[in-house]
Amino acid sequence: MHALSIKENWVGLESNPEVLTEYAHKLGVQKSWGFSDVYGLDEDALKAVPSPCVGLIFLYPYSQVESRKKALGKSRGKKTPGVWFMAQTIGNACGAVALMHTVMNCLSTVSKDSSFLAKFDADTKGAGAAERGKLFGGALRDLHDEVAPSGQTDAPNASADLEFHFISMVSVSGHLYELDGNNDGPLDLGPVGDGPDAFLSAAVEHVKEHYIAPFPDSHFSLMALGPRSESDD
Repeated sequence: MHALSIKENWVGLESNPEVLTEYAHKLGVQKSWGFSDVYGLDEDALKAVPSPCVGLIFLYPYSQVESRKKALGKSRGKKTPGVWFMAQTIGNACGAVALMHTVMNCLSTVSKDSSFLAKFDADTKGAGAAERGKLFGGALRDLHDEVAPSGQTDAPNASADLEFHFISMVSVSGHLYELDGNNDGPLDLGPVGDGPDAFLSAAVEHVKEHYIAPFPDSHFSLMALGPRSESDD
């Protein structure tokens, strides 16, 4: 959970769909939407993911994967019209950044009446990625401090050098994008295809090929944003 030009550190979020759902609801995402664990990447396991899946948050071992990306000269993305993106300017805030990348790119679906998210969207419309990162800190600092200590494990110290990193994957205008606050912009991974589960399938194939296959013994976590029932409360 690293950031460029770090001047502030936050407590890192637990890789826990309940924590992310609570955070999303406090941001203004409707209660009928929430996160759930993706327990496996085979066809049967993916059938259990609530449909339609509109966004994914992926957790991976940062140092290991980043070293490989640099060695391969992987693209760091670029500014893309229509895709909401912000830079991570706060240490250990990658979970919150991934959450914002996810919900802001499906705002009209998951948050039709959120004054906070709508205002943040309007306030940052003309801002660059770095400026959005700065505005994000001021707007979400108190909310983050409220949610971050929740979860099943003890919250880490804000100054801890955490090994795992969160990124987001979304579909915008029929294309799959990887959104990482450490990158230069959205990474276009190509068209997702047709069908209600096409996004999930395309994202899972990307994760399997570019993250899991090179490091099959490492720990990864995938959480999906989708519809939830009243019984989930």
